[in-house]
Amino acid sequence: MKKTRARISCNIFLFAAVALFGSGQSLAQASSANESPAAAHMRALNNSLLNLHGQMQQADANSARTIRGQATTVIAQRAAALANLIQTNPHEALSFAFSPELLADLAAKFPQSAAQLETHEVVTGTIVHWTADYPGMKSSRSSWVLRSSGRVLYLHFPGREPDSVKGDQMLTATGVIAGRFMAVETSAPVQTSAADEDGMKLFGGNGKGFGRASLMFVFGFVFAVPRHNWKRRITRNQILSALQHISIFAMIFALILSTSVSVHAQNACTTTGQQNTLVLLVNLPSGSLPSGVTQAAMQDVFFASNTPGVSVNGYLQDASYGQLSTSGDVFGPYFLSGTYSSCSDVGGAMLNDTLAAATASGVNLSSYNRMFVVFPDIFGCGWAGYTSNSCTITAPSGTYNTSMAYISAAYATTRASGVEVSAHEFGHDLGLFHSGSITTSGVTLGPLSSPGTFSDFGMDYWSVMGASDLGHFPSQQKLFLGWLGSGNYQTVTGSGTYTIQPLETNPPGLQALKIQRGTGNNAWLWVEYRQPVGNYDSNLIAVVPGVYSGALIHYEDSTTDQIPAHTYLLNATPTDTSFNNPELSVGQTWSDPYSNLALSVVSATATGLTVNVSYGATPCTSSAPTVVVSPLNPSINPGQTASYAATVSNNDSAGCSASTINLGSSQPSGWSTSFSAPSVTLSPGQSASVTMGKGAPTGTAAGTYAVDLNAANSAATTSATANATVVTPPALAVTVSLPGTSFTPPLTIPITASVMSNGLPASGVGVSFKLTTPSGSSSSQSATTNSSGIAAWSYKLSGRSQPGTYTVVAQTGSSSGGGKHNATSTLSATSAPATFTVQ
Repeated sequence: MKKTRARISCNIFLFAAVALFGSGQSLAQASSANESPAAAHMRALNNSLLNLHGQMQQADANSARTIRGQATTVIAQRAAALANLIQTNPHEALSFAFSPELLADLAAKFPQSAAQLETHEVVTGTIVHWTADYPGMKSSRSSWVLRSSGRVLYLHFPGREPDSVKGDQMLTATGVIAGRFMAVETSAPVQTSAADEDGMKLFGGNGKGFGRASLMFVFGFVFAVPRHNWKRRITRNQILSALQHISIFAMIFALILSTSVSVHAQNACTTTGQQNTLVLLVNLPSGSLPSGVTQAAMQDVFFASNTPGVSVNGYLQDASYGQLSTSGDVFGPYFLSGTYSSCSDVGGAMLNDTLAAATASGVNLSSYNRMFVVFPDIFGCGWAGYTSNSCTITAPSGTYNTSMAYISAAYATTRASGVEVSAHEFGHDLGLFHSGSITTSGVTLGPLSSPGTFSDFGMDYWSVMGASDLGHFPSQQKLFLGWLGSGNYQTVTGSGTYTIQPLETNPPGLQALKIQRGTGNNAWLWVEYRQPVGNYDSNLIAVVPGVYSGALIHYEDSTTDQIPAHTYLLNATPTDTSFNNPELSVGQTWSDPYSNLALSVVSATATGLTVNVSYGATPCTSSAPTVVVSPLNPSINPGQTASYAATVSNNDSAGCSASTINLGSSQPSGWSTSFSAPSVTLSPGQSASVTMGKGAPTGTAAGTYAVDLNAANSAATTSATANATVVTPPALAVTVSLPGTSFTPPLTIPITASVMSNGLPASGVGVSFKLTTPSGSSSSQSATTNSSGIAAWSYKLSGRSQPGTYTVVAQTGSSSGGGKHNATSTLSATSAPATFTVQ
């Protein structure tokens, strides 16, 4: 579908960017010049909290109470902003999340607000992917819902979303969680067994689930309301955007309540054979179906034969070469009498009432494995169709092994539009993602390591999964569905001339080529050929007839799905950014600037496309390097150095010689910069790891500072961005250290205490050690810190020492020493307990 998906990765709960304005705190020397308003707002909130944290480092008991009260408001605002940022820009959210060490200290200082601080976690659970498709199939939004141990999380991905996750599969995700939203750093599918199934319901069946769900909805609703600077006028678009996103969140909430997640539910939704489909029509108290949406009309939309007109059944039979068909029944309209006021009722109360009405009228819901509900969208949900990749639903009347899709009746008033929307949603029910595109500026493909921008914005106008038409699924998706087999495509790794049939040919023969993108890599070009055959692809001629004169090419590499439920179309005519003519036409040759592959179309007739594949000498094409930095936001004290690991890659084509990539950094201004190596010399395709240090000058104010790392070769300069958070050190801190955790007497244990004042070693400070034995008796010792801020106690274990666990605590306060970093007489500090065992 022609999808304008403002990153399918996780924008189902997108909130207006204007919500992220509103802090008046100065960002001098802390922000990046090109920073977005959302990032600037997040930085300001970080800085506000860090300022309060700094005050707490030196506060007495009375001052601490006041500061904690101020922190309550700031932490709540920051939690909301971070949750919003996770949804709109997960990478930025990861770069503003505090380090685990700092979060632990903030939780200790502000315990009343600890639950609102973000967490760094690894979670494993069942994943369900919901897709909302908007009118004309020009945009869509998706939501990845992960259920883990009774907890529901909405996942948002900084890069491309995981194509390889199938319906109801287990996923392990690592990242940062704020509320119910997770910015995912890494993720991987998990192989599951029947033992993992354990009746997985998103909210469980013990009565507690609804309470958890309600809390989740309240939390999500609050965060769905854009934060606004009330000194500014709210625009109509902002209001509409907020209402739409609240509605979508509510819809997801209700659908989760009605969806049972079974690890093996995918097996209930087959991709071949007869699909028993139930279509339920409903009228609502405050809105009725359009006059054109009747039982007879929907019977034609879903089940009519190919002549006259089109239907979902006709499309599926045509695209599957007769291997998949659908038949079934249309019932209703049912006149529902409940109170329905928002999108949440579509998958909640409205669905339950619809199923109840159908059951009361004699419909056996268990007889169907596909279900569609067609309803008047009186709620302003905005989408034309809505579905998930799950194959089980649960309602008060029972659990059903069926997929579920919702169709807004306004987009089914004509047979053609009704078939287009319903066939697209049926594709999602079968497990398909969208047919998107891959683009890069001015060329068909970029380097192997960064081939281009993968987009669900669409521009594949030749697939029902990519546009508002009834084009066949691409060959990769047909292979995924089992409609094509190994004999229907040929893997090409050597030069030669090959002929393929039109994709529509039935029975299918050789209908696709999987061509290696150059020698010795794992990138592939899928070549297919379209002709105006049948009732469906023949209609494409009215849109862009050029497609029938050449090859359509889709891309696959190790970063895309190896079982391609999702496809990406190349533009063989990159000067035409409309994607109206992406085909490689007869007489044209495409020579890959980054590999030794060249493709040319020799001929295109009604019966076949002939392609010449040539692997020659690899050219030398220079390209900008890539650089990836981690961690994204380390914490340091003033005068300390933040350390970053960077991976630098040479993206030149294989025909180039080794080149030197120079490293540099200009942010933050005034900070020192050091590299483990100022440059790296790499051959094409190679990567190297380097470390970068960024030193904060003594006296640097607490705050989150923008950091950059530049990598430059002769072709271009690439920049990676991160942050560094400077934390005010405690006025006085003491830490106990032990040389081990288990000892066997007799021996002497050297116990040390390190005392820091304002982040620097405190000399001449008195320290009191206290050791508690397993029986509860105690011993004590006093010592004074040396010039390095270290006090020592040599504790002797004898043969009569009790076995068990010993605990050591150190305390420091007023000092009689004369060091310039001594603590004042009003300060004291106690260490965290250190423990060891005696055998």
